[in-house]
Amino acid sequence: MKKLAKRLAALAMTAAMMTASAGAITQDGQSETWFDGVWALIDAFGLKAEHDPYVLQNYINKYLEKHPDEMYDVLNDILSLLDTHSMYLSSEEYSQGFSTLEGFVGIGVGLQETENGVQIAEVMRYSAAEEAGLQIGDLIVKINGEDATKLKNADVASKLRGEEGTSVKLTVRRYGRDITVTCERRQVNRVYVSNKTMADGVEYIKVSAIGSQNDWSAFSEIWDSLPSKNTRAVILDLRGNGGGLIDAALKMANAMTPVKDAELAGVRYRDDMGGLEQTYSTGNALPLGKIVVLVDGGTASAAELLAGSLQDTGSATLIGSKTYGKGQGQFHIDLVNGDKLVITTLELELPKQGCWEGVGLTPDIQLENRKVTVNTKDLKPLDTSTTLRFGDSSDVVYAMTERLSLLGLLTEATGRYDGDVADAVASFRAAYDLPAALYASPEMLSALDEAVTALNGQTYLVDDQLQSALEMCRLAAAKPQQYTAKSDGSWTKK
Repeated sequence: MKKLAKRLAALAMTAAMMTASAGAITQDGQSETWFDGVWALIDAFGLKAEHDPYVLQNYINKYLEKHPDEMYDVLNDILSLLDTHSMYLSSEEYSQGFSTLEGFVGIGVGLQETENGVQIAEVMRYSAAEEAGLQIGDLIVKINGEDATKLKNADVASKLRGEEGTSVKLTVRRYGRDITVTCERRQVNRVYVSNKTMADGVEYIKVSAIGSQNDWSAFSEIWDSLPSKNTRAVILDLRGNGGGLIDAALKMANAMTPVKDAELAGVRYRDDMGGLEQTYSTGNALPLGKIVVLVDGGTASAAELLAGSLQDTGSATLIGSKTYGKGQGQFHIDLVNGDKLVITTLELELPKQGCWEGVGLTPDIQLENRKVTVNTKDLKPLDTSTTLRFGDSSDVVYAMTERLSLLGLLTEATGRYDGDVADAVASFRAAYDLPAALYASPEMLSALDEAVTALNGQTYLVDDQLQSALEMCRLAAAKPQQYTAKSDGSWTKK
């Protein structure tokens, strides 16, 4: 009787709904469609439906047998009902969309064509080429004993790549001397981490993606080198970083968090996959005066995890614009036909802000970069025949700083040659491959004037976010250092 009553109730509800227009609303507030009504009848009365939960799946299989070309659309339509990040991709689509996560098999060099032949333009970190001692500027003259001097870039690249574990013998010409090395081909993942010293005690670290464990290794090497530089403040630039590996991001956050046992973040899986897993800091971070993290709308996923963890633990100040808002993570599953299933399997949770999916992170200091149109007629004339030094005050100093501020190296023009101006001069000299110095020589002033003149009439962005971060870090770096660096590269807290 109970089964019959259930079926009669379902019949009555469905019949009532089907006599009304499509799109009726049920008692629990859910919208009913005509298909819902018909399916309710099938589910309530169909003998097969009672014991077969795969009726719809079987139907889709039969449909795709008749329409195999619609498989991608059908699967992605279904996945889109789950969330905005899950998708089914061909190998080509995956490589295009997730290039930062995919490497290649080779020896790890970038190439460029010259008048004399193909030259090495980049030696990738942790690659076989680096281990073999190959250098930027090496001219490739032979590959496996065959002449390569007349080959094009694509031909050389093709010959250097191959099956993982195989070897290639390479002869390069360096300063007139031929050098032959043998490199074993292996998986190469590009490293997306770089750094430079921007001012006394201030280190700038750019992480443009967290594509592999190589990025963590590179970051770790840079971080471990900070004590030897007596670094007192760090700018971490995560702008445009679309994310990558969660565990590598958590390792970076731990390296930068000085408080022991602080909750860094949580990763929430399905209950049958373990539920919530939380990560806590070891508290062994270098005691710095300031860490500033730069973020923008392109900062997403694992990069947001890193930035948000540092923000919530009080380890860093965020400057920039609101981040993308991707607080869910995916498994990237290889299929036997070469396709990829990207399926959302977890949510990321910050200790204070929780999951930021669809919301993003709000920086502590919200700041947009300015658009500037260069008009050299509005600038004071620059005397390029003189030498300017620390402590000078003059119209020439003002004219120089006008140009340095246009290039985003100073916040504003000033007539006094102070420490900020000296740092800006040093940054310009480094960018233009001029000898390192804190004074402004005629050579440097001429290069500065030419650089700004070349921009006349052009509109470009001034990086106020970086300048703001640099100002904060300079102030922090001026304060007493909180640790003592040892000769072996380690440190002790004061």
